[in-house]
Amino acid sequence: MPDPPSTSLTAWERQQRGLTLSLMTLPTFAMIAVFVLPLLVLLWMSFGGGARDGFSLQGYRDLMQPVYIKLLLFTLQLALLTTVLCAIFGYPLAYLMVNVSSRFAAWMGVVLFITLWLSFLARTFAWIIILQRRGVVNNLLMSTGIIDAPLELVYNKLGAYIGMVHILLPFMVLTLIPAMKAIDPAYVRAALSLGARPARVFRDIYLPLSLPGLVAGSMLVFTLAFGFFITPAILGGGRAPTIVMAIRDQIQQLGNLQLAAATSMVLLVFCLGLLFVYDRVAGIDRLYDKGGK
Repeated sequence: MPDPPSTSLTAWERQQRGLTLSLMTLPTFAMIAVFVLPLLVLLWMSFGGGARDGFSLQGYRDLMQPVYIKLLLFTLQLALLTTVLCAIFGYPLAYLMVNVSSRFAAWMGVVLFITLWLSFLARTFAWIIILQRRGVVNNLLMSTGIIDAPLELVYNKLGAYIGMVHILLPFMVLTLIPAMKAIDPAYVRAALSLGARPARVFRDIYLPLSLPGLVAGSMLVFTLAFGFFITPAILGGGRAPTIVMAIRDQIQQLGNLQLAAATSMVLLVFCLGLLFVYDRVAGIDRLYDKGGK
């Protein structure tokens, strides 16, 4: 009878495995120290850890108050609408950068990276200069006679939406570009050569193949928008309160760390639930698919 195949590792395989374990040790401990342990501490605090009364669900009970439910619903609305607007504006921009001349794509890439290099705070205050009552936009509209009185473009919900779309749009575009570049142009040429109209080619071939990138960008933008603080707080002027601002008030004004920890855990669970739902519907692995592959 033939000898069974040997399951022992060769010297090279043992050396490779040892090197892999050595290289993974430090990043693993860093991930535990930076991410896992703080989350466990936050979870512990949300159940009254460190408080005088000991274990308690009071933080989660307080979240059932109408004021927090209203803030949570508005935060969801803000994140969802921001995501939709970023998709509407970002998809055509990414399409142009992928399918037009390289010079245009290069310049647009430079513009996108410059916006990412600039501070969120600096870009937010720049919008105040542009949108305020005597800002660039209102002065231009009044000088051309389009309006007679300044428009309220900042320190309200509109200002928060404008600022958030501007800040998060590059994340959508930069996520869409690799997915679109991975689409094989032969599919489009084959459909056109068979007599399909460009609109149908886009609808039936290009758009479905680019959907993984669109979904990945949407999830990234929604997650960032859901936990955004600086832009809604400044451009909203107190008229666009979010649940993240409530966490700040719970710590600074109420001094209720258990309530703040419970609120943070609810936000975390909601984002994880979003990933779980997407995984059940389409599969997380589709986020890493290459178009047409």
